[in-house]
Amino acid sequence: MRALPAVSLFLFAGQLWPVTIVVRENAAPPQKFAAAELVKYLAQMGNPKPEIKEFPLDGDIYLGVLPEADRSEVEAALRDEDSDSFIIRSRDGKLLLYGKSPRANLYAVYHYLESLGARWYFPGRESEVIPRATVRLEGYNLKQVPTFRKRGIVIFQSTPGFADLADFAAKVKLNTIALHSDAGLDEAASLFESRGLTLNLERHFFGESFCPDDGATFEREARRFRDYVARLPAQMNEIFLWAADKFLEPCPSPRYRDYTASDLVLSFSNRIANVLRESRPQARFAFLSYLSTWQPPKKVKAGPGILLEWAPMFQSFAHALDDPESAVNAEYRKDFEELLKEFGAANSQVLGYWLDDTLFSRTHYGRLPYAPRALQGDLEYYHRAGVPAITTFGVITGRDYFSLHVSPAVFLYPRLLWNVGADVPAAMREFCRAYFGSESAVEIFNLLEQADRMVWIERHKLRAERMHDPALVEKISRALALSDRLLHSQSGVEGRARAAKLIAEVSSRLAVMPEK
Repeated sequence: MRALPAVSLFLFAGQLWPVTIVVRENAAPPQKFAAAELVKYLAQMGNPKPEIKEFPLDGDIYLGVLPEADRSEVEAALRDEDSDSFIIRSRDGKLLLYGKSPRANLYAVYHYLESLGARWYFPGRESEVIPRATVRLEGYNLKQVPTFRKRGIVIFQSTPGFADLADFAAKVKLNTIALHSDAGLDEAASLFESRGLTLNLERHFFGESFCPDDGATFEREARRFRDYVARLPAQMNEIFLWAADKFLEPCPSPRYRDYTASDLVLSFSNRIANVLRESRPQARFAFLSYLSTWQPPKKVKAGPGILLEWAPMFQSFAHALDDPESAVNAEYRKDFEELLKEFGAANSQVLGYWLDDTLFSRTHYGRLPYAPRALQGDLEYYHRAGVPAITTFGVITGRDYFSLHVSPAVFLYPRLLWNVGADVPAAMREFCRAYFGSESAVEIFNLLEQADRMVWIERHKLRAERMHDPALVEKISRALALSDRLLHSQSGVEGRARAAKLIAEVSSRLAVMPEK
């Protein structure tokens, strides 16, 4: 790790003196959890265990509360910002960690710990990087504002290591986890409370018949929907319940024969949104653009309470959405921009597949691709378009996956959601130093990026035979040789385990290539 800046030492009779953390007595659960996390990690860094005091007592670190002299200025600086925004400021020997919301206070704590060298690259304690570091109070004056309002992931509560995933999500400033089924809903809600995570559901719920003049089918679906929504948490006001996961048939009625699947599903969604407002007047219902509903509706307009959810499952992951080199993405982009004209960018959410191991393991090629420029380009495109909400499938990317693989997309995705302009090459150099103990590992990932790009270009040409292109095999073989060299350079158990996972990450590219 790079050398730490000058630090403030708390010495008493030759001993490091513990800092005091000031919090409000009736603080919300995320703020209380933030204080506990600050105590835990500062102690792990080798500092005396901090003490917690209740405001208005004086202290060294003010968490979610402000001295009277700073209140108006700090609150004014955050007044017009996103609710997840926070300020970290040094003032007269004190440190102010202040977020606009209880959850933002937790983000401020993690950001401060990162300034001391803490890193969370993957879920699980074994992936933490917690260096020896002395408490620092001086030299801070920053405000952090997220690029995207909603930053999420869609997973199953039954995914192995689910608690680790939730813990990791908060540490990397994701703010929403959606379950892909309602199994484990209550357990997830309890786990999320302390971290301020928003709980959503995103799942297939309705059938496959959406003919507008089929009153009996609609009434049956509406009754199921009313009963289901009545059991959901009261604060859940964005409802993502989708049509059956299959290509939908046209309506046989002569009146609606020329309606596309998009028209039929949007007409149904408008009616279901009216049902939803009977019990939740402020709630919104999502129209999912996916499979047979890719194209914009032509005959039906979005009614009140409808939001767009766009899921480009078959995009090219070798290119950003607006990369002119990709004909596949050009078609997606054309449809998406027409949808934005109908629904409005501010009323839209992207459901991506960047972390969806279920998708990538079904294709010609391996695990989560390493395509940082394409990932950043996608998110930059959505940000320019004005889309405020981004989430991704990651439904089985859990403990079993992380025990075998080292996929940087897992930490680059949340980092770019928070700051779409983040310096990815610098982040990767830092990751290789902190996680593997050697910046030289960057070369391995550079080779993987080149290989993954080649594979996805060929995949969209349906040319599986090119997977044995000598140039592709050479890049993967070179990355494998460098990974093996990294493994043999490691002297500790932890270093060898991490290097072994990197070898597995690289080897997976060779293992799934089709036979010649």
